[in-house]
Parts: sequence; C-alpha cells; structure tokens
Amino acid sequence: MKMQLRRRSSIAAIFLTLFTAGSALAESASVDATLEPSQIALGESAELTIQTTGSGNLAITLPQVAGLEFRVVGQSRQIQMINGATFQSTSTIVRVTPDEAGVFTIPGLTPKSQPLVLRVTPSGGGGPSPSPNNSSPGLNPLQPGGTSSNGIRLTPDGSAFVNLEIPKHEIYVGESIPVEIHVGMRDGFVASINGLPTLNSGDFTLNNLSHQPERAEKVIDGKPFTVLTWRSQLAAIKPGSFSLTFETPLTVRVRTRPQRDSMLDDLLGDPFLQNVFGATVPKNITVASPAAAFTVLPLPTEGRPPDFSGAVGTFKISTDISSATNTAGDPLTLRLHVNGAGNFDRVDSSMLGADKEWKTYSPKAAFNPTDPTGYRGEKIFEQPLVASQPGTHTIPPLTFSYFDPESRRYETARSSPLTVKVSPAAESASNEPPPANATGIPADEAHSGLRPDHVATDARVDSLMPPYFQPRFLGFSSVLALLLGVGWEALRRRERNAHDMRRQRERERAQLMGALLDQMSSAAARGDTTAFFTSARGVLQQTLGARWQIAPEQITAADIDARLGGIGARPDGINMPVEDGDKNDIRQIFALADEANYSGDHLEAADFERWTQSVQRQLAGEKAS
Repeated sequence: MKMQLRRRSSIAAIFLTLFTAGSALAESASVDATLEPSQIALGESAELTIQTTGSGNLAITLPQVAGLEFRVVGQSRQIQMINGATFQSTSTIVRVTPDEAGVFTIPGLTPKSQPLVLRVTPSGGGGPSPSPNNSSPGLNPLQPGGTSSNGIRLTPDGSAFVNLEIPKHEIYVGESIPVEIHVGMRDGFVASINGLPTLNSGDFTLNNLSHQPERAEKVIDGKPFTVLTWRSQLAAIKPGSFSLTFETPLTVRVRTRPQRDSMLDDLLGDPFLQNVFGATVPKNITVASPAAAFTVLPLPTEGRPPDFSGAVGTFKISTDISSATNTAGDPLTLRLHVNGAGNFDRVDSSMLGADKEWKTYSPKAAFNPTDPTGYRGEKIFEQPLVASQPGTHTIPPLTFSYFDPESRRYETARSSPLTVKVSPAAESASNEPPPANATGIPADEAHSGLRPDHVATDARVDSLMPPYFQPRFLGFSSVLALLLGVGWEALRRRERNAHDMRRQRERERAQLMGALLDQMSSAAARGDTTAFFTSARGVLQQTLGARWQIAPEQITAADIDARLGGIGARPDGINMPVEDGDKNDIRQIFALADEANYSGDHLEAADFERWTQSVQRQLAGEKAS
C-alpha cells in the first residue's frame, strides 16, 4: 500500500509540474533575432530573422538605424499544443540593405535582447562584390578585378561591363580617332541603363556620339549578354600622358539570399526564373571601363606650311569646273574635293585667290560623311568665278596642307590645272534700225494700194484748255506734292532715328569695353588667365566689329586671318595698314582665349602687362582712325 501511495504521489507531482510549466509558457512570450551574414559588401543585403514564441501575439517594431534599410520580405507561423495549451511561433524575415560602408549596431528588439552588429565593406569595381558568406550562385561571379576568358572586364558580380575599343594609344593634339564603346548587360540581372556612356576626362573631347546604339546578343563565359555599341570620335586638346575611362550608370538586381538558401536558384538555371523565385533588390551602380593609357604629342612646328589650318589625318584632293567652255561675263563654279579620314572640322581652304584673269568670290563648303561618326568622308568647297576677258584661261593648281600622323610630317596635296575657253559675249541687236524695203521706205511705213487723201486725227475734244490747267490735273499734282512732303519728312525722321541709334550703340559699346577693360585689370591682378583672355578677346571683338561693321560675337580666328591680311578697312572706306606684330597678337589672343579653359597655364605679371599693352594699342589705333 505504501508503494502504491508513493507511486501515485509521484505521478501526481509529474502532472502538476507539467501543468505548471505549460501555464508558465502560456503566460510568457520570447523574442529571438539572428542576423546572417554578419559581414557583407556594399550593394548586398543581409537577412534579419525575428522569431517570436508564445501563446499571445507579440507586436514587433522594426529597428531604425541610420544608413540601413529594413524591409519585411516574408513571414511564417507555426501552432503547437502542449498539455492542452496553444503555443504559436512566428518567424519574420527582414531584408537589411546598407546605403554606405561601415559598422552598424542593430539594437535589441526587447529590453533583454542583445544588439546585433553588421559590418559592411566597400564594394570594388563599381558594383557589389561577393563575400565569402553571401555569394550569388546563379552568377558564377569573378573575383574583384577579374577578367572573362575573352578579355572583357566584368563587374565583381558578373552582371555588366564597359569596354573601350581604340585603334591606337599615341595620338597628336587635334587628331581624331574612331572609338567604339561597348556596354554589356547580363540578361535578367540588369534592370535598366540610366544614361549614355560618359567620358571622365576633361583633356579629351568626344564628338559625334551615335544617338542610337547598335544592339547585339553575345555569350560570354557561357552566360547570355546584351551588348550595346556606341561609335564616336575621340580627340585630345593638349599634349601629355593621360589615363582615360568611360562610365555608364545602370540599375542591377542584387541577390539577397545566402548561398545555402539559394540551391533552388541553381536548379532553375534561367536568369529570369532565378530573379522571379530568388530574393533580389534593385541597386543603382556605375560601371567603369578599364583605364586606357594615352600619350598625346604636340604638332611639330618645323616644316609647318603657311596654309595649314589644323587638319590631321590622311587626305587626297581633286578639282573640277562646272563647264570647260563659257561666255564672258557668265559665272563658273570651281569645286575642290577633299577625300580621306581625319578631323574634317578643321579641313579648310581659301580656294583660288586674287587673279588677274578671274574675278573670285568667297567659297562655301559642305561635308558628306561615309561613316556614322564623320571620321571618313568628302568635303566639297565651291567657289564662283567670272572670267575677266575672253580667250583660253588656265585655272592654276589648288593646294591643301595637312599633318599625316602615320608619316609624322606635314604634307601638301596639289590638284591639276584646269583649262577653260571663254568666248566673247554676243552683241545685242536691239539698237539696230529696222530693215528697209527695196524702195528705201521703212517697212512700218510701206503700204500697198492708194494712200489716204487726208490726215488722220485723234478724237475731238470739248475744250482747248491745256491739261496742266484743268482741275483734275491740279488735284493730282497737289496729291503728289503732299506725298512727296510726307515721304521727305519720313526719310529725315528715319535718318535722325538711325543717327540716334548709332550714337546709342556707340555709348553702349564704350560702356561694354570699359567694363571688359576693368575685368582685364581685375583678372591680371588676381592672376586669372582664363578671365583675362576672355575679356581681352571681348575688347578686340568690339573694336574689330565696329571697324568691319559686323556683329562682334561673330568674329572668329578665321576672320582675323581673312581680314587682317596686312590691310584693314575702316568704316569710311579708307584702307588702314595693320602691322604684322599686331596681327599676330590679335590672332594669338583669340587662340589663347579658346585654350585657356583647358590648358590651365598661368601667366606671369610681365605677360599680363604685355598682352594688356597689345590690346591698348588696338584701342589707340581705333581712336586715331
């Protein structure tokens, strides 16, 4: 009996203990949080798993940490029965995405919870870099700075690349070379391209970038890529050694699931299905091409032809005439064809100069490219000509000078002479008398038959008063006199207004030139080369614009060469000689104003004084004229 009582007491105690424990569990709830992985690279995401256990619902508030973004991506719930008590367990998965690199402390979710630490390392190569605990199994990523089997440098996550194809790495100042910019995007992992490829160097210019890229599908290391290709021309503006890269902004899908939870992604294989079933987050990145080293050489000064206009490349020329026969006084069109490859924007020609056999006019030019970037093509110059005398005339050969980067020397191409036969102009017969008949009587007076025996008269009139005394003639004369007076007054008013406008423009020009001179002095005092030459060019443009009666802003270096050929024209038509030194100073000020923004050179005080005196000489000459 005692043994049975002891056994029954033990069983009751066990049931009482279980009941008490169940009641305690039912009344309490616990919160557990884990963070995996604890170290990621910038551009990746970690998973914060929050598990609550208990019989009641426990409200969880997501933490707030500067530099981290928390977003709920999934939730699961389990229900258990223990000794008649209901227990539920809830797991909440939160994606943690950093905005910057660093060490972040995530506070505990309850007062008794321990804080969690997340370490974020900087990404390499312009995109997210894989970490040992969180790689992207579907991408088979390269190591940071890795290269594919065919020489293309991918981002560390293997989602994109930018590649620059150039024909050579040594060029001359002003030389244009064709380049191709390839932007590769792995299918299913790049969401969008957010802009055109951009050049990261101010020492080069990118001209004629194609508006629409060429699209092609390629397989790189067994992965499908979409490759966009832009074509353009690259030119250097100053000599030296440079490193050049291109950048393109992209939006990629960054994988957030750890490797051990992404086995399903490997089985799916297809990038689209991987991104549908795999956890991803969009991330804006900038993909850069590998750096390309450039050596830019200055154009040699030795052997430079006088007519060299800056053309660099390989060119051939030919000429033709609109007609080999012509009549004196009728115009002809002389054409110069420049074919080849190079910087056609610097291809220029003055065509046929002053010639005693021909009256020449200013030529016009048109360019016909044969490739999308305008690196190859034909530039045609057309010049009207008029022969001064009849006879057989010869058009002398035309020349065109350029610098050939292959031979590293200046070349001068010459055309063949052209022969034109000009016949005298046909004499007009309008002044010859009308032909007479056999009797010597003019044809318009010859009649057949009998002549009339009376003189034919006009219609009869009612009055013999002269017309200028008649009322309608007087009224008409009065109206004419009134119109003449009104017209004369209008002409005088227009002349007065024009004179006033000229005086107003002169006052405005004087004020503007004073302001520009003050800007020159201020720029020279603080050593600002760019502002000094910009103001100096403005003063010369105002001075030359008033002298040549053209808009100052339209005066360029080409106008300086064309108009200051030793003699300049004043507004009153009197020729004014221009010294060679002044002409060279004016041309050099225009050139330095264009180059000051890029060269970065700084002048000494003596140089500022020299250029200031040159500008003042031009102003003194203008006042003297």
